[in-house]
Amino acid sequence: MITRAEPVMGTVVSFLVERDGLADDAVEGLLDEACAELHRLDDRFSAWKPASELSRLRRGEVTTPSALMREVIELSEIARAMTAGYFDPWSLPGGFDPTGLVKGWAAERALAVLAEGGVAAALVNAGGDICVIPGTTYDVGVQHPSVRDALCAVIRVDAAAATSGVYERGEHLCHPFGGQATAVSATVVGGRLAIADAFATALAVGGIDVLDLVESTPGLEGFFITRDGVLAQTSAMDLGRDRIASA
Repeated sequence: MITRAEPVMGTVVSFLVERDGLADDAVEGLLDEACAELHRLDDRFSAWKPASELSRLRRGEVTTPSALMREVIELSEIARAMTAGYFDPWSLPGGFDPTGLVKGWAAERALAVLAEGGVAAALVNAGGDICVIPGTTYDVGVQHPSVRDALCAVIRVDAAAATSGVYERGEHLCHPFGGQATAVSATVVGGRLAIADAFATALAVGGIDVLDLVESTPGLEGFFITRDGVLAQTSAMDLGRDRIASA
């Protein structure tokens, strides 16, 4: 097993790669490529870098978006429709900002570099946005939002999982319909990571209304914890209570 942590996109992206017969230098080379891809995407989609394509788009300086930008715009439109507008990158101050989706999307692309290079089993964790190569299941702990060094769940991830909330970064989530985010922490499991990422943001903002949407979306499960410490979950969400003690 080979691991790496890369500071990029305003967080730390962690890689866990099972070698499965690949030479160490081959895996390290693929990790170099995956990290380079993340940095390229950060340069394009950062809302904080004035020269990024996203920043120039927000200033009205881009009339023909790149193919990658168009892909993210289309995904954002899909996610906005799926979440009934609770995830809405167009409602944020300063114009279109897909930060709540693009980190998960970028992690998917980094994972694809590993898979296309011959890696059979791997996990990418981009600050709580997790995707794995299909065929392997990983147990992943979810930090408790109010108890330091404790877990509120140990989830089984065989595709993707994303966590959003306000317990670490403060009130940074924008409610498209006004008011504060409902949850201090929200996690969505299943499907592709870009969509799970958007749904986790929407669930943190919208709470029970969005949980009903998660419930009705095939392949997705989720849970959230309110500011009062109440946990709500979809009917088939496995919180792994029996796995927390051994995590």
